[in-house]
Amino acid sequence: MKVVTPKEMAVMDRHTIAAGTPGVELMERAGHGCAEIIKTELDADAQVIVLCGPGNNGGDGLVIGRLLIEEGFAVHLFLTETEAKLSEDSLICLKQLDDKNIPIRLIQNNSDLEDLSLILKRATLVVDAIFGTGLAEKEMPEKYHKIFDLINGFEKKIVAIDIPSGLRGDIGLTIGNAIFADKTIVIQNYKTGCLLNDGPDYAGETVLIDIGIDENSIPNEKYYTQENDLKFPQKRKKNTHKYDYGSVVVIAGSKGMSGAGILSVEGALKSGGGLVTCYVPHDIYIPVVARAPAEALVKTYDCNITSEDIKNDRKKVILIGPGIGRAKNYSFILEHLLEGSLPVVIDADGLHHLAVIVDTLKESRTPVVITPHFAEFSKLIDVPREEILKDPVGYGQKFAMEYHVVVVLKGYRTMVFGTNGEIWFNSTGNPGMATGGSGDVLAGMIAGIAGQNVDLFEAARAGVFYHGKAGDYYAKHYGQSTLTAHSIIESLKYVLK
Repeated sequence: MKVVTPKEMAVMDRHTIAAGTPGVELMERAGHGCAEIIKTELDADAQVIVLCGPGNNGGDGLVIGRLLIEEGFAVHLFLTETEAKLSEDSLICLKQLDDKNIPIRLIQNNSDLEDLSLILKRATLVVDAIFGTGLAEKEMPEKYHKIFDLINGFEKKIVAIDIPSGLRGDIGLTIGNAIFADKTIVIQNYKTGCLLNDGPDYAGETVLIDIGIDENSIPNEKYYTQENDLKFPQKRKKNTHKYDYGSVVVIAGSKGMSGAGILSVEGALKSGGGLVTCYVPHDIYIPVVARAPAEALVKTYDCNITSEDIKNDRKKVILIGPGIGRAKNYSFILEHLLEGSLPVVIDADGLHHLAVIVDTLKESRTPVVITPHFAEFSKLIDVPREEILKDPVGYGQKFAMEYHVVVVLKGYRTMVFGTNGEIWFNSTGNPGMATGGSGDVLAGMIAGIAGQNVDLFEAARAGVFYHGKAGDYYAKHYGQSTLTAHSIIESLKYVLK
């Protein structure tokens, strides 16, 4: 399933219309699909408010209102602009209302807002079809701020059409105010704005409807990860041994942060790694051995590149960074690893040390995946976090392609950027996973999967997906508040099949 920007969606619309499907027909299909979903939220006594803006999103709302009225529901239709400002297809839908003598109110002044406020007091559901995904960064008239405030004060269900009004469809930031929806009915394809930044908070629960637009009608390499997109886990052959499933080396931990390496080791083991060896500094060897899984090997190393144990270990993939701290210089080790041929996963403090030698990546032929959150990515590319938030897709894609590394940019909808320009938005995970050690588990999982002869990009996508799915499993059964990194590890056995 592809993810599109508003501009890409507009081009797909035009291609469909040029191929013979009138725009008003697409509007009817969208309205029918949305009305069917909305009907499941209503009982016989429901009172529905449908707020329609001047563009095609408003036209969808006009169709929804008409269909619900024809089904016998009590519907109050509001239009935020006069006919002169409506799109061509919306005008056709408005005429259909006139032909059926269906009344519609116009919101122009404070008196109209007072009428809306009174009707809200007895309504059971609000449909937001004011602005669509093409909303640009410009000042909204004060009237819309007042409408949004009224709707956000509504204590019952709010359903947005395609995207909550006031939210930018490209980057998921508001233009000063926006409607908080309980549910968003997304038309045809997920828009980037529903998945980025504040988009998920404003969109609420999302449900997708198909109106017959071909997502392959334009070149686009952005996808929404589904389980059947993944090539992992794979069926194991009978005649195999542990080294067939990867010898993973984890370089992790420091005084005060010994748990990070242990969590990474468990993540690697629980995702199917055949043998996992954790290298730790001498001063934390005893506490790590005491707490590490019995299945793992624990060894010590000096913070220099001549550590013979690490060099000679029989290994398939290396993870470096969880909890190593910033007091010692790990750049030398990273440089050595980037001169080799084994896949390397760089996480947490490893990214801090990578920033010192980041240009080395351009010369390296080593397969690399980095797993930053936005603050770490900001430091790595020396761009303010606020600027990255305005174009996270662009910055992530540019770095992955320029430095030829897989980038796992962590967030609520974590993005995995491939070296060929592909972008995959993850579809699993929940806010309960914003907890200490969660990222260490993820890094271990990616390394553990990569060790099983899985391409590094595929390992990153699978690791991110099943990490989130494990968190969702726990949250479904026990709630988000008690979710810890160990909860994710323990839940893997239920989802990684």
